[in-house]
Amino acid sequence: MRTRLLGPIAALVACGESSTPAPPIRFLHTFAAEETELFNATIAEKGIRVESSIVPFARGQQVIGEMLIAGTRCPDLIRIDATWLPALRAELEPVPAALAELDWTPEAAALVIDPAGAAGTFAAVPQAIDGLVVVRDRARPAPISTSIDDLVAAARSATRGPGSGYPLGLRVDGYWLVPWLRAEGVELAISDPEPKSAGIESERSVKALARFAALFGDLAAPPPPAGSETPDELRRWNAGELAYWVTGPWALGAIRDRDRLAVSSLAHAPRGGQLLVVPKCAKRPAEGWKLAAELTDVAFLAKFAETFGTVPTRKSALAIAPQIARDLYAALATTEPLRRDPRTPLLFDDLNPALAAVIAHDATPDEAIAGVRRGWQRLAAAWARKK
Repeated sequence: MRTRLLGPIAALVACGESSTPAPPIRFLHTFAAEETELFNATIAEKGIRVESSIVPFARGQQVIGEMLIAGTRCPDLIRIDATWLPALRAELEPVPAALAELDWTPEAAALVIDPAGAAGTFAAVPQAIDGLVVVRDRARPAPISTSIDDLVAAARSATRGPGSGYPLGLRVDGYWLVPWLRAEGVELAISDPEPKSAGIESERSVKALARFAALFGDLAAPPPPAGSETPDELRRWNAGELAYWVTGPWALGAIRDRDRLAVSSLAHAPRGGQLLVVPKCAKRPAEGWKLAAELTDVAFLAKFAETFGTVPTRKSALAIAPQIARDLYAALATTEPLRRDPRTPLLFDDLNPALAAVIAHDATPDEAIAGVRRGWQRLAAAWARKK
């Protein structure tokens, strides 16, 4: 028996030695550390060889844009923030019909519909939805409406309890300022051709900034050192110091007792997401799309929702997602995406330091907005010269 088996075994060994394994799929992504670990484990279980690397989020659009224009060492697949898509669109492959025709939620599809393409054409594959919501313990009453005024009133009511000096969780970041700007009729844009809203040049932006900044040191804690916002927020939540926390799905994975969480909408809050794209310079675009299909597979999306509370982009995955993910989806359904403009991510380069200066009492709201206007005017002029 042993002698008769040697022939087939030897043949199999010979085949194994002569075959050359396919090169790994090159993947550049925006996953957080814990998400990266789960991604690596899941892909390894499937036997898919992937060479992955993380792009620094703060410089992601710039780094990826330069890489795609140079056309060297291009990844086969990239996971990008939704706000980067307009600037990168010209360097990307069209999405295959088989992916575009999956059961995407309306909010996910809205992030990737190509305004320059034929009706229903996808410019990317939606992999996760995010945005700002209000998180609280289920035992605590919800604000009576989604308005900013009612959120502030609810937080002020929560200060009556012991150890609740700063019950409102906010971050010194222009993304968190967006609901306050929109409540005053101001859109995050250099200029707004739509008569229903105004750009940063409006005096209403000064009022919005003043209202937001005044909350720090009153209902919201003074900001921690730059770069420590995430662990500080998590520490304060787990310690029971936050009654109402304005945050997004990205923050919920590390929270204890997630089944105690309740989520509600915040009027005028921004909505975004993470998208999958294949660049035109990719050496193995077909393999890139295969990996995109794995990352939007129902089982994969459901596993991420179960582990981190992330919001699936497909209806079938959302249906089996945990309650917190479905609650987040419902809360985000009323939010509004940022303006689809290639300059939108760059606006925060001026807005964030101006906001920090006001909260630190190093500038008045008028001075800060004046500086933002000058910065955005320079950006508009530089962008016009590129064209």
